[in-house]
Amino acid sequence: MKRLLIFALSGLLLWSCSKGGIGGNGLSEEEMDYQKLTQMGADIKDYAKNKACAGDECRVMSMGSKACGGPTQFIVYSVGKVDEKVLTQKINDYTEYERQLNIKYSRISDCAMIAIPTVDCVNGLCVTK
Repeated sequence: MKRLLIFALSGLLLWSCSKGGIGGNGLSEEEMDYQKLTQMGADIKDYAKNKACAGDECRVMSMGSKACGGPTQFIVYSVGKVDEKVLTQKINDYTEYERQLNIKYSRISDCAMIAIPTVDCVNGLCVTK
């Protein structure tokens, strides 16, 4: 009887771990959410990585959501190499997802406002000044 009770409790413990805070890969729900956010950010940076430019093709777009408001970063891109509608949608999705995570996990931030960088086309590449 004692073995049956230990077996049942072990099974219950394993079942609760698989249903609760730890996923199949050993990460908590919060860790998985932030892993997704990190991947979304990497995808955006990869999409906007071609910064080749000619003339006035360089732009900057705010991205992310600090818990107390404002963006977490800015993305520099070339309008000659990026579809702005696609980039804007990706950034809006990222920013909204981060905003939701800030609420879900009661995140706090430094509340510092970050300066909008100025950009220019230098030697055929978009760069910050």
